[in-house]
Amino acid sequence: MIILPAQIKNALERLENAGFEAYVVGSCVRELILGNSPQDYDIVTNAEINDIMFAFRDYRISDEGIARGEIMVVILGMVVQISPYRREVVGNRVMYAKDLETDLARRGFTMNAMAFSPKTGLIDPYDGKSALTGEVKQIVAIGENVTVNIMEGGKPVAETIYDMTRSFTSNPTRMLEAIRYCAEDEYEIEERTRNCMRANVSCFDYAQTELVRKELQRIIMGKFAARALEQNADILKCALPEIEICIGFEQQSPHHDYDVWTHICRAVGFSVPEPEIRFAMLFHDLGKPDCMFIDPKNRGHFKGHGERGRLIAEGIMRRLEFPKDMAEEISWLVFHHDVPIPEERKELKALIRELGPSDLRKLLQCEIADSRARKVNTEPPQTVKLRASLAALNEIIDTGECYEISQLAVTKRELLERRLVADDAEAEGLMHALFDIVLDKPSFNNRLMLLDIAEKSKEKLEQRLKARSEKAEQRGRRSEPVFSKKKKQ
Repeated sequence: MIILPAQIKNALERLENAGFEAYVVGSCVRELILGNSPQDYDIVTNAEINDIMFAFRDYRISDEGIARGEIMVVILGMVVQISPYRREVVGNRVMYAKDLETDLARRGFTMNAMAFSPKTGLIDPYDGKSALTGEVKQIVAIGENVTVNIMEGGKPVAETIYDMTRSFTSNPTRMLEAIRYCAEDEYEIEERTRNCMRANVSCFDYAQTELVRKELQRIIMGKFAARALEQNADILKCALPEIEICIGFEQQSPHHDYDVWTHICRAVGFSVPEPEIRFAMLFHDLGKPDCMFIDPKNRGHFKGHGERGRLIAEGIMRRLEFPKDMAEEISWLVFHHDVPIPEERKELKALIRELGPSDLRKLLQCEIADSRARKVNTEPPQTVKLRASLAALNEIIDTGECYEISQLAVTKRELLERRLVADDAEAEGLMHALFDIVLDKPSFNNRLMLLDIAEKSKEKLEQRLKARSEKAEQRGRRSEPVFSKKKKQ
């Protein structure tokens, strides 16, 4: 039984009282049949744009989407989209229709081609309800009966077939939409629909870049993203050609039980649901096939695959027109996704100073997902260590533990005022010596305690500072930093 909110009933009644047909359609009907509570409701009607605006003249109206034939009406706090029947919508161009069935036919999948109103009940011309209420929820494309000629005994014979091609040729990103449903919920693509998708993958060449990117993002953000990516690789490789070489590519490594693509899919599924992190996991090992080296023991190694993966990821993101800041974040994570993270708390604090808490947290989350996705039903020891580092990072930030010199409980000015030092240079050195103590013993970051240490142990502090400087000189400077700057200048 379908129960509509009072605001939707109000909108339908207002249009019907004005002499028009009115139905809720699309995803909201699908979700109501599944027993869910949709957040968005779409209404279609045989009223024209001006008629809709007149019928709801007493309500707040937005005509922002009027070029697409969409009027947004706010009814008792709920935003409702109301549109005339439409045959086709391409960008900001729209072709209107005269009847409901024509409007339903353009919706691609049977489960989205249902309409409902309390007055008429459920209208389901393509049997979408049965696709949802069987043992498995199926995605079935809308087709049409087409007469074709086939040769039998050397003579052409007319035969009627059910052709779904137009669902995908009219909107190529609908193939990604089908995969997205599988990623967001436990749907399966019906076999005829899948075969039709495979036959029309060349249509990706004509897909709108922005829509492809948005659908990919919704796929990887889905609860069942790993399964959807793995099961639909044959379709996805046509939208992302860079993944094809990874499909079935064995790593020949004792650290990995899966081929490269399966590992990537699992890493996406294990990662936290943030777009930058999930895209980084989708791209992080794309460089492995180009970097593989087999050692004398027949083991695979992938030196430099982070850099190669970064270049591949940047090419994909340019093609799909990712926002600049997002692309830079993803590129940086892909490049550094396998850099060793220190276990010692003091070294971890140095990394926090270098990267900042937010970026280090994202990097750790990427490395944890990467590590978890390596073995079958086993959590590698490296995962445990990375989790411990993430827990330590969170504890340092949450408790306000000192990790940079500006967090010290004393200042250079206090040292100068108390005449513990003669000038700024000496004050700077003493501050670093105190900071070195606090890094080892966080509880010492107390103003009175630090001043007392500075007064009573100045000589020891100077010796510690000297030893610290000598150690830095012996270590020398790296030719390149471990972590390159994220943003290009």
